[in-house]
Amino acid sequence: HFYTLDFIEKVVVPNMSNMYHVAKKKIPYFDKVSKKTVKPTENNGIKLESFIFDVFPLSVNMAMLDVSREEEFAPVKNAPGSSSDSPDT
Repeated sequence: HFYTLDFIEKVVVPNMSNMYHVAKKKIPYFDKVSKKTVKPTENNGIKLESFIFDVFPLSVNMAMLDVSREEEFAPVKNAPGSSSDSPDT
């Protein structure tokens, strides 16, 4: 994705508060009694997320490039060592 700094400063930033999605997550926490970090097995919190494509509707000029997924698509959203969508995979 390519955005101009002008677009980000004048259009995206002023509209950021309208672009969050609620994601239910398992959020580790510190237990004072056991003095250990607890990794929950079920969702115990929420995270507000926004995605790079959320700004598409704010754009006046936009173009798409269609490419072969097998040759060009490589999601990198997880840390190295993760089993999927990481620099290692």
